Amino acid sequence: MSAAVVETYNSASAAQSPRAPLHYAAAALICAVTTALAFPLAQLFDPPNIVMLFLLAVVVIAVWLGRGPAIMSAFLSVALFDFFFVPPTFSFTVHDVQYVFTFAVMLVVALVIGYLTASVKEQAQDAYAREKRTAALYGMARELAGTTTAAQAAAVVRRFIADAVGASAAVFLRGADGKVHPVEVAGANVLSKFDAPLVDLALSSGGPVEVDFNAYLPLVASARVQGVLAVAYELAQAPYMPQHRDLLAAVAALAAIVAERIVAENAQASREILE
Repeated sequence: MSAAVVETYNSASAAQSPRAPLHYAAAALICAVTTALAFPLAQLFDPPNIVMLFLLAVVVIAVWLGRGPAIMSAFLSVALFDFFFVPPTFSFTVHDVQYVFTFAVMLVVALVIGYLTASVKEQAQDAYAREKRTAALYGMARELAGTTTAAQAAAVVRRFIADAVGASAAVFLRGADGKVHPVEVAGANVLSKFDAPLVDLALSSGGPVEVDFNAYLPLVASARVQGVLAVAYELAQAPYMPQHRDLLAAVAALAAIVAERIVAENAQASREILE
């Protein structure tokens, strides 16, 4: 239902992923290949025309590898252009002062192009992530609409969070005694991952509580706080990331509405039995 959300949400932390060094290495390789391709053309074109190839390389790197590698490639491209194509070649010495201006313009243009191109890519990724999140939440809302018991609703929420953010989840609902009690779900033995005092704190404060790899979100409905949604990340998994907060808040809001409906339906059924 929501596995497609995982990649789009976690992509926001790509700069911190183990693959990030490979991106910089790939950017350096692209610059080297660009230099190799441009070297024979130096016999046919003036050095300023070779600059266009390096700017094209920066654009490719920004689209493919992101902002950081693009910025690095901008500086590297200027250095390679100076070393291989500006007389005297194979030296960073510049005899013609005009080339200093060329370097400055080349660097500024490369940085601007790389930054803007990477920004457009990130905006497209964000839009794609929002689209996937909306579709996934809509699918979960349809499933929740068909639930008639708290256990069924908790199972839907637990499965969604496991697919969407790779975390364990449990639902605690307020009972007639005013205290929260865990909703038992078949095959879900995750209650030991959560602290009862933090569940109570989220319930009483009406606001989210985040501790280490756990998050506790109150199920705030129209009448009162119906319970708490507890989410726990494994140490081996991705930690609780800021970009998950909005998604989990939306899940908690939907769960609160369903919990309020189920409580109202159960109360109505109890009254009908008594009558």
